[in-house]
Amino acid sequence: MFHYAHFLCDCLFPEVIHQIYEFHTVVREKTIIQTIGNFHKLYTDVMNVKHIELPIKEFNELNVQTIAYQNKEVYHTKKHFDQFRSFIFARYPPPSISYPAVLIIKRFDRINLIDDPELKKKQDANSLKTGKERREIDRIDQIEQELVHMYPSSKAVYLEHMPFEEQVWHFHHAKLIICAHGAAMSNLFFCQKGATVIEVTCGMKWSFFDELSLELGLNHIKCHTNQYDHVMKSITSSVEKLNRDAV
Repeated sequence: MFHYAHFLCDCLFPEVIHQIYEFHTVVREKTIIQTIGNFHKLYTDVMNVKHIELPIKEFNELNVQTIAYQNKEVYHTKKHFDQFRSFIFARYPPPSISYPAVLIIKRFDRINLIDDPELKKKQDANSLKTGKERREIDRIDQIEQELVHMYPSSKAVYLEHMPFEEQVWHFHHAKLIICAHGAAMSNLFFCQKGATVIEVTCGMKWSFFDELSLELGLNHIKCHTNQYDHVMKSITSSVEKLNRDAV
């Protein structure tokens, strides 16, 4: 759960559904499977609870009642998605600023997902990689330039160091989002119905993103090849539709 997508979809989403924020303290095992890594601060800010991670021995010695909930797949309904969205929107009221209508998501330099020295020793270094090392849109800088030329209200953003609440409202106001398959797509939670998402799959798939798009009424376009011409074709047709709708 120390990757952003799993943190948001497998941790925050079901825990909000189960109103874990009503408790004063949340304690979880400090293991690779359970840790939320460097999202500790974000978790406490969103849930407004005290968060503690304990080694397995100490965790098992706790004399408390435990809470278990099912995997996120059980909650793949619009009702649950809306419940989560409403909680986040209430937690972070919209600022009085304007946001770009079109977003292209670029990847910044890798960030550390786990700083805890004990956990880092137990984890394979390869699985600590972020999407920067694995997936990126081909010739993305050139695509950005052409996109801004076609639709001036476009903006390239890096999400790695963007505050969570800013990500929420960027995605909520965007009418068109272009991104490679990866953690950024978890923010589809916050899109408005009818928004278009162009996902450059890079050979990857995760059914949760598909179901999220379907239930929220998003126009989810998949580019199954990373080739520049193919990606630009999808972008051009989507921008042309935006321009037609604006007339």
